[in-house]
Amino acid sequence: MEEWSSELNLLKEDGLYRKLKTINTLHTPKTVVDGQEVIMLASNNYLGLTNNRVVKEATIEVIREYGTGSGGSRLTTGNYDLHEQLEEKIAQFKGTEAALVFNTGYMANLGVLSTVLTEDDLILSDQLNHASIIDGCKLSGATVEVYQHCNPNHLEEKLRENYQDYKNILIVNDGVFSMDGDLAPVPEIVDLATKYNALVMIDDAHGTGVVGPKGKGVVDYFDLVEEVDIQGGCRCFCSTTKIIV
Repeated sequence: MEEWSSELNLLKEDGLYRKLKTINTLHTPKTVVDGQEVIMLASNNYLGLTNNRVVKEATIEVIREYGTGSGGSRLTTGNYDLHEQLEEKIAQFKGTEAALVFNTGYMANLGVLSTVLTEDDLILSDQLNHASIIDGCKLSGATVEVYQHCNPNHLEEKLRENYQDYKNILIVNDGVFSMDGDLAPVPEIVDLATKYNALVMIDDAHGTGVVGPKGKGVVDYFDLVEEVDIQGGCRCFCSTTKIIV
C-alpha cells in the first residue's frame, strides 16, 4: 500500500492524477459538470446523436421489444437480428463487402488488430495513432514499427527495410487524428502499400459522419474504398475482399 501511495503522490506532483468528473445533464454544448455549467469541448458526442429525438425514440422501441441486454456474448446467445441488420447497413453505407460491430471503438481496434496479425507479421503505425490502436498492436504479438506522423517518406524507409522479412505487413492509421484534426495521407499510404505488397487499415472513427460529401469518412473522401483493406467507424470495422474479419 505504501508503494501505491508513493506512486499516486508522484502522479499528483506531475499533474497526471486523474479524478472522475460527474456529468449532471445531457452531453450538450453547454453541460453541467460537478454542478457547474461549462462549455463541453471534450465529448465524443460529435454529432449530437445521444440527444437526437429520433435516435432516442428508436432506442426506446428496441428496449420495449428486446429488453435492456443481449443475454450473452454474440458467439453464444447474444447475436440478434438487429446486430446483423446494423452491420448490413454499415457495409452499405461504407461501400464495403462486410462490417462487424463492436461494443466500443476501443474494443474494435483491440479486436481487429489482435485477430488479423500474428507474431510472423509487421505493423507500421503512425506516431500519433490513438491509444486503442497502440494497445491493439501490442496484443497482436506482431512486430511494431512506429513511423513519423503523416510522413510517407519515413513510412517508405520502414517498408523498404522490412518488407521481405515478414509474412504480412499492415499499415495502420487514424483517418482523422483526434488531437490535431489533420488527415492521414491516405493516397500516399495506399500507393506505398501497393508498391510493397502491404495491407492498409484506417481507423476512421473521427471522420465517419463528418468528412466527405456524404459523411462516409476519409477513405471515401479520397475515393479509395476499394484500395483500403479495413476501415473503421466509431464502433465497427468494415472490410474488403482482402481481409475477412
